[in-house]
Amino acid sequence: MISRESGPLLRNATKATIMESTALIPAAQYVRMSTEDQQYSIANQESVIADYARKGGFEVISTYSDPGRSGISIRSRKGLRQLLSDVIGGKARFRAILVYDVSRWGRFQDPDESAHYEFLCRSARIPVHYCAEPFINDGSVASSIMKTLKRTMAAEYSRELGVKVLAGQQRIARLGFRAVGMAAFGLRRMMVSPDGRRKLVLQDRERKAIHTDRTILVPGPRKEVECIRTMFRLAASGKTIKEIACELNRREMKGPAERSWGRDRIHRILTNSAYAGWNTYGKTTQKLGQISRAVKPEHWITKPGAFVPIVSQELFDQVQRQLRKRGKHPPKSDADLIRRMKKILERHGVLTHRLVGQRYYTRFGSLMKAYELVGYRPRPKVLTRNETEQKMRQLREDLYAKLKNLFSDRVRFLSFRCQKIAPIIEIDGCYRLGVHLCRTVFKRSREIGWLLFLRQCHRHLPALVCTVDPSHSKLLEFYVLPPFKGSAKQKIVRGDIPWVRSGKRLEKLQDLCGVANEIATNSNTRRPCVAVGDVLFREDTWTFSIGPREMSLGPVTAALFRVLLMNANRILSNQQLMRSVPEDFDASDLSKRIYILRDKLGAENEGRIRTVRGVGYMYVTPEQSCGERQSNKGDRFSILPCNQLALPNEDRCCHGINKHVFQ
Repeated sequence: MISRESGPLLRNATKATIMESTALIPAAQYVRMSTEDQQYSIANQESVIADYARKGGFEVISTYSDPGRSGISIRSRKGLRQLLSDVIGGKARFRAILVYDVSRWGRFQDPDESAHYEFLCRSARIPVHYCAEPFINDGSVASSIMKTLKRTMAAEYSRELGVKVLAGQQRIARLGFRAVGMAAFGLRRMMVSPDGRRKLVLQDRERKAIHTDRTILVPGPRKEVECIRTMFRLAASGKTIKEIACELNRREMKGPAERSWGRDRIHRILTNSAYAGWNTYGKTTQKLGQISRAVKPEHWITKPGAFVPIVSQELFDQVQRQLRKRGKHPPKSDADLIRRMKKILERHGVLTHRLVGQRYYTRFGSLMKAYELVGYRPRPKVLTRNETEQKMRQLREDLYAKLKNLFSDRVRFLSFRCQKIAPIIEIDGCYRLGVHLCRTVFKRSREIGWLLFLRQCHRHLPALVCTVDPSHSKLLEFYVLPPFKGSAKQKIVRGDIPWVRSGKRLEKLQDLCGVANEIATNSNTRRPCVAVGDVLFREDTWTFSIGPREMSLGPVTAALFRVLLMNANRILSNQQLMRSVPEDFDASDLSKRIYILRDKLGAENEGRIRTVRGVGYMYVTPEQSCGERQSNKGDRFSILPCNQLALPNEDRCCHGINKHVFQ
C-alpha cells in the first residue's frame, strides 16, 4: 500500500522516466550529390532525412555535405572524410548518422570499401541509418544481403554511366566538336547551335547553358594569335625551344596569365594540333577515379579541319619534324664529353664533381682520369683529398677481405640502400655490427683523435671502430663499442672518453666474434623476436621468415613491419606508422616503403598488408583472411586508437591473434 506522502514522489519519478524515454537521439546527416542538376538535390535529401528523424526520434545537430562530388572515391569528398575523422577521433557529439540511401553513402567500385567506412562508424557505436531504403539497417541477414546488393547496384550504375558518357563524347569528337577541356593559349571556345550557327564566346570556367548546343575552338585575341605564329616561325627556322623562350621574353610577348615563357609551356604549344585546326580527343584516360594514364596515339580520335587554323598544316608538320629530329639524342662519344668539359672549364675556370656530373665518373672510371684528358690539374687540396679517399677505400677493402678469411662461416656482409660505403656485418645470424674506419684528426692542443661519422642505420648497433694512422696507410687499433646514445652525427674517438672505455679494445682481430657477442649481450641490443601466426621477425638482424623462406629488410622497412605485426588486424594511420621509424624519415616515402615490404613478402603474401584509403595501412593474418572469405564481409577490422598502439619499445599483445615475444 502506498502512503499519501509518497504520491508526489512517485508521480515525479514517473514523469522523469517518461521524459527520459522520449528524449531525442542526437544525429548527424550526410548528404551528397554528383552534379547540380541531379534529381536528388541536397534540399530533397534533407527533407526526407528530416521526416525520418521526426518519426524515429532523432534530432539532427550536425550536417556533413559533399555538393557536386562523385561517389566513386573518398579522395575528393571532404564532408565524408571529416565525418569519419570526427567519429574515429572521438569528437562526434551525435549518436547516429542519417543518410538518404546507400548510393548517397558512396558508389565505390569495391562494395567492401563502402562497408568498411560504415563499420568504422558502427565500431564507434554510431550506427548508420538509410532513410529512403525499404529495409532497416539492423545487422540482420536480410539487411546485410540488401545492403550488399544495393552497393553493387550503385557501383554498377556508375560504371555503366561512365561507358555511356565516354561513347557520347567520342561521337561528339568525331563530328568535329570540342568535347571536354579548356581552350589553349591563343584559342577560345565558341558555343554553336546544332545547325552550326555561332552564338557567343565562352569565357574561362563558363559552360554552355543549352544541352543541345555544341562547342568549337576559334582563334583568340590578335595579340595571342601573333605570339603563336611567331613561336612556330622561330621553331621552323631551326631555333631550339630554349632560344624561342628567350626571344619571346626579349620581345615582351607574355604567355598565359601574363607570365614569361618557359620550355615546357612552349613545347606543349608546338605539339598541339589544335593550332592547325585538328580536333583531338582521348590522349589520356581516367576511368572511375583511377590514375590518369596516357593513351597510344593510334587510339586517339582526331578530326582534321574541324576548326579555323592559326598556322598552316605545312608549317605545323615542319615543326613536328624538327622536334622529332632534335628529340633523338645519340649516345655521346668520349670526344663529345671532353669538348663539353672544356667548355665548362672555359666558362667557370674550374672543374668540380658538381659541375661535370656523374656521367664523366662512370665513363672514364674517375674524375681524375677525365681531368687528365682535358689537361686540367686540380688544386693541391683536391688532389690530397682524392688520394686520401683512395687510400681509405683500399684499407676498407682489405679489412673486409680479412674478415671474410677469418670468419668465412660466421660473418656475412649486409649492404642497404641507406648505407653503401660502410656495410653492416652479421655474426652467427644473431646480431649485427656497424663497421667504421676513422681518420686521424688533431685538435688545437695537438691532441690526436679519430673522426667517426654516425649514420642513422648504425645508431642502435654495436660498432667495430678501426683507427687509421695519419698517413692513411694502415689500421692501428680495433675497438668494439656499445651503441652510441645521442643525436650527434659525428664524434671524436679517443681512449679517454666514457663511450670508448665502456667498450673493449681488441688485441687481435680474431677476437672479434667473442667480444662482439659480449658487448651486444651487456648492452641489451639483442632485442626479442616477434612471432605472429606463421611470421617470425627478428629485430636484431632485421630479418623475417615465412615458413622456410627468410628475407632481409632495411632498418626503416623493418621498423614499419614490426609495428604492423605488433598491431595485426588493426588499422594504423600514417601518423602512427611515422612514429615507429627514425626521425629523419620522409613522410612522402611511406608508400614507397610499403611497396618494398609487399615485394619482399612475395606475390602470394602481398595481400597481408592492406591499404585503407584515407586512413593508413594494416597487417592481416591468414586466419583473419580465411574468416573474412568465409563470412564474405569486408568490415571485420577496427581502427586502433593512439593510446593502444604497440610501438617497437613495447611488447603489447595483439587482440585476437596468436603473438609471442621471446628472446
